Amino acid sequence: MSLRACLVLALLAGLAGLSLRVAVPVTPVDQDYRDVVAFYRAMPAGAGH
Repeated sequence: MSLRACLVLALLAGLAGLSLRVAVPVTPVDQDYRDVVAFYRAMPAGAGH
């Protein structure tokens, strides 16, 4: 595949990702997710290994 074709495919993939990011709304974070994040923040560093 030529360099030009790769560049065109990369630009198309980037534009597709950008258009999806604009078109699809971000899902709000629910309370269960916040609880999990708070739990892991409370753990000392390196305790998850």
